[in-house]
Amino acid sequence: MNEVYNRARDFIFTHARLLERRLYQVHFNGESPDCIGQIVRAYQNSDGGLGHALEPDVRCPESQPIFVNIGLAALAEAKYRDAQLAKSLCNYLQSVSDNNGLVPFFSEIALQSPIAAHWMEPTTTPGFNPIGVPGFNPTAEICGYLHYQGVQHDWLSLATDTCCNMILNDPTSEAHYLFCASRLVEYLADRKVAMNILDVIASLLPESQFFISAAPVNTYGLTPLHFAPEPDSIFRPLFTKEQIDGHLEDLVSKQEADGGWPISWEAPGPASVLEWRGRWTLDAICRLVAYGVINNE
Repeated sequence: MNEVYNRARDFIFTHARLLERRLYQVHFNGESPDCIGQIVRAYQNSDGGLGHALEPDVRCPESQPIFVNIGLAALAEAKYRDAQLAKSLCNYLQSVSDNNGLVPFFSEIALQSPIAAHWMEPTTTPGFNPIGVPGFNPTAEICGYLHYQGVQHDWLSLATDTCCNMILNDPTSEAHYLFCASRLVEYLADRKVAMNILDVIASLLPESQFFISAAPVNTYGLTPLHFAPEPDSIFRPLFTKEQIDGHLEDLVSKQEADGGWPISWEAPGPASVLEWRGRWTLDAICRLVAYGVINNE
């Protein structure tokens, strides 16, 4: 199984963007996570937000909450904390939030740049708000990552309270919505509230839209490996051994001839495709190594 890993590594260093190449080095070569902080800061605009297609399907240079989400996720993945950066991101998010602290994925200005077709389509999916409309997704996920950063901010307190009330009192049975909630479970300091949210996720996830409980994966969706990417994840007990093993076996089988993993949607262009494939390839080998399916030695 070393060949799976070696081919994936070659794909990452051949095709992935700098962020994923350096994350690979943090994961597998013992690189300092400081480099991830430097890369994320390079996406920051003068308004404090992050821009410049940090989410590869949205190519605009302007700051957008969805880019903040991706940047904070990278910092958490690398186990890197930067209080100054986190506070500046909170200031930006406060400037684009509604009265309850909720933020949209992005504003309409993003439509002036190339963007993936699925973002342009009217949505009726629960948990996904139209362009420019604030919602639980992505606000809850962003809050979770900011709690990992340990930052204190009025906007973060308001947004966190709003999201906790939403998931505990009127949750939506949709996998992305519940994944956002999982970031609160992971990083929220109030562990009693976090465990109550975990109970909601456990009850709703099996029948949620876009959740693929059993392999094989033949369409777009989230699997148990998104929620429990490592065996010691707090979410691992939600899934059977058969579910995890089946998805790991299926994940190995999805590796393509060039060493990378495919995406299952139409990106705006070739650069976006490779940027996403680099991300998905890194995710794949991190999960496979964590569960002992392949090794990196």
